[in-house]
Amino acid sequence: MAYLRRMASKKKKAAADLAELVDVQGTRQAAMDNVVRQLRTVARVTAIALVVIWLLALGFWTGLESTIPLWVASALTLAAAIGAGLVWRNFQKSKELGLMMGEGGAPADTGKLDARVEKGDAAAILTRAQMEMQSDPKKALATLEKAPLEKTQKVMANQIRATRAMIHLNQAEVKAARALAEDIDLAKAPDARSKANLVGVVAEAWARSGNPIEASELLDGFDPDGDDMDDVRIQLYRARAFAEAHRNRMPSMRKALKELEAVSPQLLAVFVGQKRVHPVLMKEARKRLEKSGLIPRQRIQGR
Repeated sequence: MAYLRRMASKKKKAAADLAELVDVQGTRQAAMDNVVRQLRTVARVTAIALVVIWLLALGFWTGLESTIPLWVASALTLAAAIGAGLVWRNFQKSKELGLMMGEGGAPADTGKLDARVEKGDAAAILTRAQMEMQSDPKKALATLEKAPLEKTQKVMANQIRATRAMIHLNQAEVKAARALAEDIDLAKAPDARSKANLVGVVAEAWARSGNPIEASELLDGFDPDGDDMDDVRIQLYRARAFAEAHRNRMPSMRKALKELEAVSPQLLAVFVGQKRVHPVLMKEARKRLEKSGLIPRQRIQGR
């Protein structure tokens, strides 16, 4: 019974860790604050650019006695206004979605959230899936598959693909994860932290499907212990463990496992009892879990 309780606790903690791993922006409030800061910066830069454009246009108009510079400036101003409108609309939708959420991430208004999910709203679909992952990853995966990725903005589409890929990886469905990883556009990541999380997912999918060298090279561009990597260091070290094991670089693999164990020994459970896990990696993870008392020690026949 004690063993069953430990295993149930391990699964619950692993599910919680999965939900944390796929939250690319960290907490919802932190993400919103980050977006607000970025929007303010963009607004200031755009305003300065428009002032310069109009000053140049007025100068050319006076010198050339032609209205063409004014028409060009007007067109650029209109384009900026339309762009600002679209950005503001998306921001308000995200803000509204945040207000739907109550204490502890539970939806304050499930009716509105579900209605947006059924309409194919990518942000609502991702939010609903992140709530479902702790209790039922397969249900979360089914929810994510409702997102119309071809019609979704690149940043959100990347996040949904990464979330789906991570669930597949946790279910040892490496082929499905690799297919999703191939469509993730790393160049569209909005910031270094988001890109690092996407890189972690892509690198793990590559490492476990026959491309460990490319996976390691991708991971080399990020320091998991960097000041801005707190939210994604788990995924980076996890991917590193897979990549280094498949390259037979055992010291680096053990270092990655040690870093994960320092965060939470339960994080090592993903390396034990799954398909497509390097046998040495599985053995090392099991040894560490046995030492921590989370799983019973294997008995050796004849003793």
